[in-house]
Amino acid sequence: MAKDSETPGLTRRLAQFAGTARLADLDPADQRVATMQALDSIACILAGSTTQRVAASLELAATLEGSVPAENAVPVVGLGTRAGALSATYAMAAACHALEYDDGNREGSVHPGAAVVPAALAVAYHRDASYGETLDAIMAGYEVCITAAEIMNPQAMARGFQLTPVGGVLGAAAAAGRLLGLDADGIERAIGVAGSASSGTFAYLAGGGDVKKLHPAHAARSGVHAAYAEATGLVTGPRAVLEGPRGLIYAFAGLGVEAVQHAAYGGQRPAICRSYIKPYPCCRHVQSAVEALAAIVTEHGLTGEAVARIEVETYAAAMAHAPLPWDTFEVAQLSFPYLMAVTATHGTVGLAHFDERHRTDAALADLAARTVIREASDLSAAYPAESPARVHVTLRDGRSFERTTHHPPGAPEARMSDAAFVAKFAECARLAPRLPDPDTLLSTLLSPELSTSGTPMRRVIDKHLVPAP
Repeated sequence: MAKDSETPGLTRRLAQFAGTARLADLDPADQRVATMQALDSIACILAGSTTQRVAASLELAATLEGSVPAENAVPVVGLGTRAGALSATYAMAAACHALEYDDGNREGSVHPGAAVVPAALAVAYHRDASYGETLDAIMAGYEVCITAAEIMNPQAMARGFQLTPVGGVLGAAAAAGRLLGLDADGIERAIGVAGSASSGTFAYLAGGGDVKKLHPAHAARSGVHAAYAEATGLVTGPRAVLEGPRGLIYAFAGLGVEAVQHAAYGGQRPAICRSYIKPYPCCRHVQSAVEALAAIVTEHGLTGEAVARIEVETYAAAMAHAPLPWDTFEVAQLSFPYLMAVTATHGTVGLAHFDERHRTDAALADLAARTVIREASDLSAAYPAESPARVHVTLRDGRSFERTTHHPPGAPEARMSDAAFVAKFAECARLAPRLPDPDTLLSTLLSPELSTSGTPMRRVIDKHLVPAP
């Protein structure tokens, strides 16, 4: 959404967009990009649905809430297990972020899909909205989540806040509010309610890294609750929750009203079209380095044994991942040295590389110890317009190779090919057990008739996104 310095205020403008945005109003190229962003999150939910943490979240919900009347139950995509709308939202968001494969926005350093898409799926099912209405709501949620994060980044991150839960709850509330039929005033107030649940810190980098996996789940659940609270009159949310003198942007980023009014953010394309899709299941800050090293390995036919030293130059925001260990699945996906060792050895990074056998492999550990990561001022200056990395590999025989990557595949500037996206979607869909049509699912969901014919999202989920009875 393009910046507008005139009234109405930021929160109101976002609420107006969220209440009226339609995928059909975009040009065909952007329609496809926006649809693929939404479907990428559905793929990630399918892939993560069978992880232990999702099962544990549903067990906890059953313990705390007991059985849910059938008319109020929402199935968890990928599993078919039914729960209340809030618990199903939580489980799907946990699934989406479980494998570090979900999408994001570079300028805001935020994972919008993991919070927004589960919220939209659950509310659409609960309220019997159409597939097309669900996609419109997802686009609305992305705009709110990403715009807020773009303005708060990097100041909020420097203060210790992770922007996925900080902004994700706002986007989830906007998407849910759109599906509940709220007008711009109602959506602004729903975002205001959600602002009181906006939170999330980087404390996990010093231990307890698995809590990061639940950051989008907390945001999605609270955002849905905020929208219902506004829709039912449970509470009245404040206006201008983002830009107000005691609003979120000041609280999280320390930016006053004047600074917010002049903040640069957004663009001519909707935020969902400015987001990226991940080609590798690991932290996005490392993916340019992975891509550069993978290209060197492939081009020269290298093996891990041949490598004497790996040197990586990157930007400041990525440096928090340089000292991380790889003793757990969750932290290994964030560990810069481990991911470089895996790439040098296998030529890529895949889900299989985070199991215990790989994480305890002595050769990988030795290569990770011979990996040096340092900040380069020119690369820091290029971020967040780029997410660059420069990789230098020295071989035991004395040869050396260097490669720079400015945008890994999946970035808005370097979109994944259709073939690569089809392959990723199929990989994810096959991880969900007993789906009725995993190999044809993507073509079904991309069918134009599905989004224009008023097909209920409930029918899409029951027929295609949960196991056959």
